[in-house]
Amino acid sequence: MTTKADQKLLKLAIISTLALITAVLIVPAYADATANLAVSAEVNASCTISTTDLSFGTYDGIFTHASQHLTETATVTTNCTAGSIVVITMGGGVYPAWRRPRGIIRSMKNEGSNSYLKYEIYADAGRTFVWSWDRFRMSSVASVTGTGASQDMTVYGKVFKNQKDAAAGSYTDTVSIGVNY
Repeated sequence: MTTKADQKLLKLAIISTLALITAVLIVPAYADATANLAVSAEVNASCTISTTDLSFGTYDGIFTHASQHLTETATVTTNCTAGSIVVITMGGGVYPAWRRPRGIIRSMKNEGSNSYLKYEIYADAGRTFVWSWDRFRMSSVASVTGTGASQDMTVYGKVFKNQKDAAAGSYTDTVSIGVNY
């Protein structure tokens, strides 16, 4: 009989344990107070910018470029925060020549003399819209909406024809580029 009594006690212990576990799982937990946790973040617009060089190659003001401009292109690459609207602007270069009623004409300087070679940078393939530092003016032709991926913009350059007084040598200039957002 001890075996039957032990079995009954074992069954009773198992049933009691299961009942206790079930009761603990069913009983709701109550808190004395509750609160909400506000979660927020801010994403600021940011950009990276890189360029290829605007290299015109060889200019011949006596023959080839006496009657035609020397043209070339370069690329400005931006990578901006998605949704940010940016305007690409360009300065007048290190050697601007104030000869135009509406602004400057850019110049490259000969490294070995005081000779200059006039050129211009444009935002359009027709080379009619001069790329300038004026953010408002450039917003119609040099604006990019950021996507979070790299975006290319073509830069159109022109060395003006018939510059017969340009001395032989190497000409350079540096133009500052701005990313405005």
